[in-house]
Amino acid sequence: MKTTMKRLTFILAMLMVLTACGSKPPAEGSSGSGEPSEAPLRAALVSPQKLGDNGVVDFTYASLQKGEKELGYEIKLIECESGEYEESIRAMARDGYNLIFGLFTSMQDAISRVAPEYPDTHFVLMFGDLDMKNVTSINTKVEENCFLNGVVAANISTTKKVAILAGAEVADNLRAVAGFEAGVKAADPAVEVTHMYVGSFEDPTKGKELANVLFNEGYDVIMQWCAASSMGIREAVMEQGDGHYMLGSSLADLGSVPGRVYSSTDTNYDAVIYDSMKKLQDGTLEGGLLWLGLADKFGGVVFADDYDELIQTPPELRTAVSEFEQKIVSGEITVPTDPS
Repeated sequence: MKTTMKRLTFILAMLMVLTACGSKPPAEGSSGSGEPSEAPLRAALVSPQKLGDNGVVDFTYASLQKGEKELGYEIKLIECESGEYEESIRAMARDGYNLIFGLFTSMQDAISRVAPEYPDTHFVLMFGDLDMKNVTSINTKVEENCFLNGVVAANISTTKKVAILAGAEVADNLRAVAGFEAGVKAADPAVEVTHMYVGSFEDPTKGKELANVLFNEGYDVIMQWCAASSMGIREAVMEQGDGHYMLGSSLADLGSVPGRVYSSTDTNYDAVIYDSMKKLQDGTLEGGLLWLGLADKFGGVVFADDYDELIQTPPELRTAVSEFEQKIVSGEITVPTDPS
């Protein structure tokens, strides 16, 4: 009897030990299946402009959100002021973000200083010429898209005077101005074309003021390349009435002033953001310089017909734009990058 009791006591004790071992909670960093769980990749977007520009900032942030939803990234947006660029980028690198996007050439100096300190972090610079192992500098040939909008402007102007309003004298703005002016002259050398700079991408009041100056001098078509400052151009177009047009730099411009925004460039910056996130996830994102243009099926011009029932694009205008686009793609036309 005593022997039997000892055996029962021993068996119960062993069962308690085995049960305790089997109910041990998974260790931190484990999925509970014996395999360590992977933390999500993290991506940050550092922008010198605020959301609400109906352009690059809004589209790139939407693409960042798409990467969060579809690729499982943890994301963050930093809207910083001049003088805070390097501090903001370094803070994201220090906090362990795997992928850091810097918008516009104003971020180039900051990234050039921070990137060498964090070789395991990948940086993507939108508009710049950094050639570093862990930095992908992505440039779009905006001059080609703006050339096509210049063709549109020359064809729809009745006063034969057209203009482009850009935000500031920075690299991509200079290319946009050069492309637009070249497109106008290629389509109709008799059309007068000029350009002006708002001096800010976030000053609708100044944008409206300059637009009215141009309209009052007989210019009847203005292309906008000034982000949120273009809200003032919209107001001016609306108030000036019939015979005054704006051409956009964002699909958000189409239909914004019914019957008054004839076409817009379509530079899909957002695709660049999502594509970079996917490549980092796949392990295929590389550093270096990258230029994207019409030959890469990147960009072009979109007419307002599908966005604005008051506008119907003449077939001959579509044909003219298409023919110029093919000449750019084939290399027959090389679009200038410096304003005349």
